[in-house]
Amino acid sequence: MNKANDKITEQLKKHNNVLLYKRELYECYKKRDKTIKAIYIISPKKGKTAIEQILRTIDKKSETKNKTISKLLEEITEKSKDTQTHIYLDHFEQLSKRELSYYKELSQIQSIQIIANIREDEEVIEPEFLNHFIIIDKNGFNDNRYQSVNITYSLLLLLSLLVFITFIRVQLSILHYLVNALWFTLLMYRTFYYITR
Repeated sequence: MNKANDKITEQLKKHNNVLLYKRELYECYKKRDKTIKAIYIISPKKGKTAIEQILRTIDKKSETKNKTISKLLEEITEKSKDTQTHIYLDHFEQLSKRELSYYKELSQIQSIQIIANIREDEEVIEPEFLNHFIIIDKNGFNDNRYQSVNITYSLLLLLSLLVFITFIRVQLSILHYLVNALWFTLLMYRTFYYITR
């Protein structure tokens, strides 16, 4: 773990964002350089709450109530000019398109570095955004995860085909009864017609 912390520290001194893979990020957060302001965010899904926490980390006197996220981000940009801040962001794979824009904006601020950790290979993070990170732990991490085959659509297509075949089968059996009933009705009509003549 010490080696990883040394690598993280080295990259942070170069003002790079850092990406870890399946690490205990909270342990890295506890062993950080205490002279630099830092915040640990357990999940990017916290949205506005996380942005408010980041602003309060930079400036404890900041008022965050009744402010939009864009206003909070403006204040973070303005107040972080002279203050170096590290954002430790766990469960980075949970980043949605909505939160992605916030963290993209934060990563553009010169005095803020993001240390992110991917715990699972569930969701795909926008590849362009990953290019802004130095990957410390390539152990098992696949840079080209976004190019992997997504079998979800194949399974949905297969399931849809199965439902279609079942529906056709049921309809054909019902159609068979309808044809038989129609044939019987025509035979009865012909018989009644013959008798009444």
